[in-house]
Amino acid sequence: MKSEKKEELNNCELLNPSCDDVVSPAHYNDTTSSLNCQSLENELKKKWIPKKLLSERLVLCYYRLDLEKKAERVVNCGTFLEFGRVEELGGVPPGAPGRCSGDAPTSTNFKLHKANFCRDRLCPMCSWRRSYKIFGQVSEIMNLIGSDYDFLFLTLTVPNCTADELVRTLNSMSKAWLNLVRHKRIKSILKGFFKALEITYNKSADTYHPHFHAVLAVPKRYFKSELYIHRDEWLVMWQKAMNDYSITQVDVRKARSKKDLKFADTAVSSLSSAVAEIAKYAVKSSDYLFDDESLTDKVVSVLVPALAGRRLCSFGGCFLKAHQVLQLDDAEDGDLIHIDGELRSDIAVQIYRYGWSCGTYKLVEIRQKEKNSD
Repeated sequence: MKSEKKEELNNCELLNPSCDDVVSPAHYNDTTSSLNCQSLENELKKKWIPKKLLSERLVLCYYRLDLEKKAERVVNCGTFLEFGRVEELGGVPPGAPGRCSGDAPTSTNFKLHKANFCRDRLCPMCSWRRSYKIFGQVSEIMNLIGSDYDFLFLTLTVPNCTADELVRTLNSMSKAWLNLVRHKRIKSILKGFFKALEITYNKSADTYHPHFHAVLAVPKRYFKSELYIHRDEWLVMWQKAMNDYSITQVDVRKARSKKDLKFADTAVSSLSSAVAEIAKYAVKSSDYLFDDESLTDKVVSVLVPALAGRRLCSFGGCFLKAHQVLQLDDAEDGDLIHIDGELRSDIAVQIYRYGWSCGTYKLVEIRQKEKNSD
């Protein structure tokens, strides 16, 4: 059952209470220097607090729309955060080979370990975490398969649609994508893909612009062989798949970074720009949270049913196989806490627990692991 997602239970502890010291937040500077947590405090102010404040605006919108269950979920999202502090010696964490117990740390890192997330499709906090997660997963996959394929960065668009047309347009796009990848010409070159949906809102025209971003894996010889498909051919195939010849735009290019590829050491660095583009939010909060509450309510009331039960991203072919080999969890509904790996309890020095109160995150507890006697 969804309510049993273990990583988001409130009463979980990283360190065994029998070997920890609970430190009063009022005295935390006596326990650890201010430099140790300055980077964490800066991250909270720069990233976490703005997202939580945006989420609170969404809560008010949900209440105005009588979506009380959704409002209750979002209002309790991110109300507590636990970060583990790890001290490293030249990049070597405690307990690792080459690290002695008496060595003084040269750097301090913080990693999110516990939190309560709502996973609402429009929650700015969860959308932000999900974007990081997708970026990390696609990067891992492309690092694994990057030497075997070349990659295309593909954007498929449709004409803007009205609120009443949005659900029907999204359904048509999903069917058209299946028709496109089954096209004989594309089947001959497509070895795998990652696809993501994005929807933007045009305030002046009061219309919605759904489109797909995708990374396609193609054979290494694709760009210098008869397999190559020109942009105009992609457009015609997408028009046919959508059965809409008013479509005038598709964008297809070889995925590469903005920097000269000679400076890229891995597939991830050379394709980071493309990965970052497709890992964007399905809908940015700036497209549905406005100063005008009536406009906010109107757009949110359109997006909620349009996104309900809909897959926002998908893997196929070699991307899906790599996802399975790497044992990655669901990019949309999976863990939003350990998006870059779990924090090992044996290398955590302290746990910093923050609670949301009066529009900011406040330190409520530090749990400190006892030093080894040897």
